[in-house]
Amino acid sequence: MLSALAEFAPAWLFGEEHRYSRPGTEVGPIIVRDQVPSFAASNRIHVIDPVVTVVGGRVVAALGLAAAVTVECWSEDGGGRAIAPVWNPYAEDVDLGTPATFNSRYGDFATLPELAAPNIFDISFPIDVVYTWVDGSDPAWVVRKRAAVEQLSGESMTEDAAADLRFVDHDELRYSLRSIEQYAPWVRHIYIVTDRQRPAWLKADHPRITVVDHTDIAPPGASLPTFNSHAIEANLHRIEGLSEHFLYFNDDVFLSSPVGPDLFFSANGIAHMYLSKAQVSSGEPVPGEPASDSAGKNARRMVMEVSGRRLSRKLFHTPFALQRSVTEEIEARWPADVAGTRSARFRRISDVTLAGALHMNYAYAVGRAVTRGIRYRYVNVGAEDAETRLARLYKDRHVLQTFCLNEATQEQDPAAIDQLVRRFLERRFPDVSTFELIDDE
Repeated sequence: MLSALAEFAPAWLFGEEHRYSRPGTEVGPIIVRDQVPSFAASNRIHVIDPVVTVVGGRVVAALGLAAAVTVECWSEDGGGRAIAPVWNPYAEDVDLGTPATFNSRYGDFATLPELAAPNIFDISFPIDVVYTWVDGSDPAWVVRKRAAVEQLSGESMTEDAAADLRFVDHDELRYSLRSIEQYAPWVRHIYIVTDRQRPAWLKADHPRITVVDHTDIAPPGASLPTFNSHAIEANLHRIEGLSEHFLYFNDDVFLSSPVGPDLFFSANGIAHMYLSKAQVSSGEPVPGEPASDSAGKNARRMVMEVSGRRLSRKLFHTPFALQRSVTEEIEARWPADVAGTRSARFRRISDVTLAGALHMNYAYAVGRAVTRGIRYRYVNVGAEDAETRLARLYKDRHVLQTFCLNEATQEQDPAAIDQLVRRFLERRFPDVSTFELIDDE
């Protein structure tokens, strides 16, 4: 079998005695390509598909040991059972006499009874990804937004609710999709929710991508067009075909290293949430304050009704692990609050976040979510020190699991900010995804 693997060029094989420190390690002499490692020296052989990239003229491995297939040499006990050479989470010994079949989305495979069913701690349910995206430079969209702004009269909006800065596009979606394909290939399907727009570079017929228009998911009574992310998020659970468990990405959120679905959900379906040290401000929502403060205050009131407990902390700007049924529960419990959010064309202080603070804290209050840690970083790309922070982010890219590039302020020339972000993203994610059109297509 190992000889066959060795002939399946250009796979790399190396023994357990070799260590592959982490993704991004420069290719060195530990890689065995001309000979098959012997099980005499090791009970395990790791097989890595040679996914590489070139950075500064150096060949650098894009995937490390975390992406390897491990082949183990199990010993027979003489009684028809095989004994594992080292600990594994599935079985310490197996019956060799009874064949079984393992069913997966990749097909059916012959296996042994102890390995035929998913382990109780393995995530076997599908997980989709949902993006909300807008091209703020689209002339038709700009006309729609200006018309909506002119109709405003005395609404209690949050800070910068209609500011152009909130809709600036640095082509982040392209690179966020690259990060998912590179670091989370287990994602089943990706939905991009937008307002009569479509990225020019996105393939029209990719089997794992669906572009969803606001009109496809807005219920009767919703105000369209809308420029309120909270109103759009209130309808994400209405996407046809969306899995019960899904991840909500803003297009300025990226994965930074290989992650498994267990970073976001437990195998029993419970979602994970990531607390920031930042506090939700005290008091009631007031006009002109940041949207995250108003939303947090509203979530605090509603969660208090359910649990009698007070939430105080904001959440990191990471992918949110959401459940359709939790959103449906929230809508059934507070229909007026949800309807009010959907009717707001721009962010208002009365908005609730069905894909953010309210969803996650309500889920926690009713036993549908737990807190956990995540290796994360936030960079304000409009700040004066953004270039320094991006350089540090690139240096730590393999340590982090996710990061956010948010243009919270504009302390530099807008053109300079745009060039800075685009240069960083192209350097950070140079490999074109299968979702993108090639120049000659």
